[in-house]
Amino acid sequence: MLGYPPVGGREGTNALASTRVKGEGAQRAYRQRIMAWSLYDWANHGYLTTTATTFFPPHFIAIAAPAFMAAGAAVSAVARDTASNVFALTVSLALLVSAVLAPVVGTYADITGRRKRLLIAVTVVGGTLASAMFTLTPGRWQLALVLYFATQVALNLALGLNSSLLPHVARPEDLPRASSLGYAMGYIGGGLLLAVNAALFLLSGQLGIDRTLTVRIAFLTVGVWWIGFAVPLARRVKEPPAVPLAHGGTGNPIGDAFRRLAHTLRDIRRYRELFKMLIAFWFYMEGVGAIVLLATAYGAALGLDTAVLVGTLLMTQAVAFPYALLYGRIADPRTRWRGAFVSMLLWTGATLPLIGAYARGHGSISLVHAFALILGDQLLGVVLSLLIGRHLVSGLVRRLDAKGAVILGLAIYTVIPVWGFVLSTQAEFLMIGWLVGTVQGGTQALSRAIYAELSPAAKSGEFFGLYGLSEKFAGILGPLLYGVVGQLTHNPRASILSVSAFFLLGIVLLARVNVAAGTRAAADEEAAIEAAHAAD
Repeated sequence: MLGYPPVGGREGTNALASTRVKGEGAQRAYRQRIMAWSLYDWANHGYLTTTATTFFPPHFIAIAAPAFMAAGAAVSAVARDTASNVFALTVSLALLVSAVLAPVVGTYADITGRRKRLLIAVTVVGGTLASAMFTLTPGRWQLALVLYFATQVALNLALGLNSSLLPHVARPEDLPRASSLGYAMGYIGGGLLLAVNAALFLLSGQLGIDRTLTVRIAFLTVGVWWIGFAVPLARRVKEPPAVPLAHGGTGNPIGDAFRRLAHTLRDIRRYRELFKMLIAFWFYMEGVGAIVLLATAYGAALGLDTAVLVGTLLMTQAVAFPYALLYGRIADPRTRWRGAFVSMLLWTGATLPLIGAYARGHGSISLVHAFALILGDQLLGVVLSLLIGRHLVSGLVRRLDAKGAVILGLAIYTVIPVWGFVLSTQAEFLMIGWLVGTVQGGTQALSRAIYAELSPAAKSGEFFGLYGLSEKFAGILGPLLYGVVGQLTHNPRASILSVSAFFLLGIVLLARVNVAAGTRAAADEEAAIEAAHAAD
């Protein structure tokens, strides 16, 4: 009977009821723990959407371009282009520093048992500096770069530490769904804060507020949001136990962190599949990072209206929420409607570029018309996927696991920079934003879940630090290539087209990862760590 031992009489009935209540309470606490953990994505995505993606790039270009004109730039367009390239290079530098620090900080967190405490500390620092961006008035472009650099480093360290808690929060079979829930919550939280700040920005004229001030207010809200919504994690997620070096520890956590990292890198063959995953992830995240971080800068360089850029990114957050949840279910064979979900992804990836071509051929198409076309396309896709599409892709779905779902998303992602190369209308930018939303969260969420499977839980800080290193290095080459190509050609279209190579390389490399073999290696390592500590 549901796994309970046989009991008799009133005492047996009471014992059974008590056991069931305890079981229900434990399950409720488990769900609350996952929700508290996922709310951290809600917290930090406010910075990603409002500051990093939407308001900071155009604000920086606005306050920095006059300085570059004073330095001898001939026309304002060249000054804006130079400011955009300086911003891209700063992004690369911040991610380089984050990449170097992430594995050391993660390993230190494992050894000392301070994964959660370090996460809260960098959150407080990052949130405070994010709110300090309120001081970025015209002429303070150097301070802007310093604050942006520091908050990027804090954010990226926090992302790695938060991800290292995932295998301690969720059961192995729930990793894809828990990771996808985190990304989905991130898009809702980030989108909600962006919606509030975008409304203030767009209504600034009616409210009698200077638009520059509304941008600075947006920066102020980001830090409060980031710190405030980290509180549930601080309260409900337990600190995983410390895993000091079983043999040869010096008692110096920083020194031991370097020793453990060196040991891991020397014994790289034991983690062959994990490192293959890291390399694949590195390449395709180059493309993802470039698109996420530079979308508004690219749109601004093409002369698109700031309100359109903000509105599109807000819409992307809303679209990413259901699609991130959808990806978590595609990877779960227990899901009933997997076929319809896969069909919907394929439909969207194939039809939206065709609608974009129609919009490009009719340059006067309004944004309202474009949005109506998108909604019509999606509604038709849902109907066809439920009635026909799920049957047509049934063979594909039976073979589709988390890795296959990521490859599917990357194939759709490859379309985006190619489309960006020929983009010429604001309606197309809106459509590309929708397409980005369908794959952005899901591919990253499942990548995190796959990596968690390949990592020993006892070394989650170390291995997610290496994951962060790969992710941050992935953010270096994309923006760097964008900036260098832009500086050489002064053609942002050439810059965005170069991004497609990263997705293609990522697909080829990810296809070579043997997830089952990597999971077995992680389990063997976990057992060896436990045995070594038991022997001590």
